Amino acid sequence: MNRIVHTVLRSERLTLRPPVLADAEDGQRYVSDRRVAEMTSLIPHPYPRGASLEWIERTARDWTEGTRAAFMICLRDSGELLGSISLFSEPADGNLIGYWIGVPHWGRGYATEALQRVIRYAFEDLAVESITTYHFAHNPASGRVMQKAGLKFKGLTPLGASRGDKRYDDVRYAIEASEWRAQPALVP
Repeated sequence: MNRIVHTVLRSERLTLRPPVLADAEDGQRYVSDRRVAEMTSLIPHPYPRGASLEWIERTARDWTEGTRAAFMICLRDSGELLGSISLFSEPADGNLIGYWIGVPHWGRGYATEALQRVIRYAFEDLAVESITTYHFAHNPASGRVMQKAGLKFKGLTPLGASRGDKRYDDVRYAIEASEWRAQPALVP
């Protein structure tokens, strides 16, 4: 992956921008909701007071180091914060994308639109060759987001993901840059 540089991305309805300190309060409120936390491997519940601010500060360092592109998902017109999406590399898994959307904004296609835009950024701007992501088997809505964004089902890994000290089945999806380029409907 080419070095990640601080950037803002736009799609039809969304602006994806690096987190800023002013996002801490809304971010804290959204990820403190058990329904959001339960669908992710990295968001603890209860979410510690001040952890959102720490996450924002950590992602600023990640941007500076070029190791992670973390974006806040916001409505393009109003700037209202909806969630977050990140692109990063893991030695065992390659280039991964993780995301969450605040419960009041579920079911409106925002996660799909954000995922499509970050995939485009990864392939066009960072010269990534492939992207992998997964969801817990108990979160099929996230699988539908991945499918709509063009990712292909790769398999189910029994107890392949963890959340705290619990193990869960994970469902893997991936897409190669060549597959993405061959599907004009996926290139916004």
